[in-house]
Amino acid sequence: MEKQSITGYDRLGISIEPLQDGTVKVTQSRLINGYILNQKQLIERGKEVYPDAKIIPVVYSLNVDDITIDWIESKMQEFGIKRNDLIKQLAIDRSSLSLILSGKRELSKPMRATFFYYFLTYELNRDFREYINAL
Repeated sequence: MEKQSITGYDRLGISIEPLQDGTVKVTQSRLINGYILNQKQLIERGKEVYPDAKIIPVVYSLNVDDITIDWIESKMQEFGIKRNDLIKQLAIDRSSLSLILSGKRELSKPMRATFFYYFLTYELNRDFREYINAL
């Protein structure tokens, strides 16, 4: 039963690892359907499998190095988003966006995270958007 639970969580991007000192490390390594667990939720998941263990939660951490100009442009194409949409929806001025997308201005870590979560909302709402567009 324990191995089944651990395997089930692993499929959801949550690894449960018993350590030699009797503690259990619960790590969210990837997002499934954009769902991010906090420390309390990770502890709860660990307690379901190891009720008496001390749980060490490791929350999801975004690797912003994966967010590049090419990634942004491919997401814009995927969702049919134009530069004007980004300017209005992310409150970025036109010249800053042009400098970023041309590679003349560095894409900072906070800006990379902004783009990641912006496009994540489009992914999560894909079905709803298709329904609205069909009306």
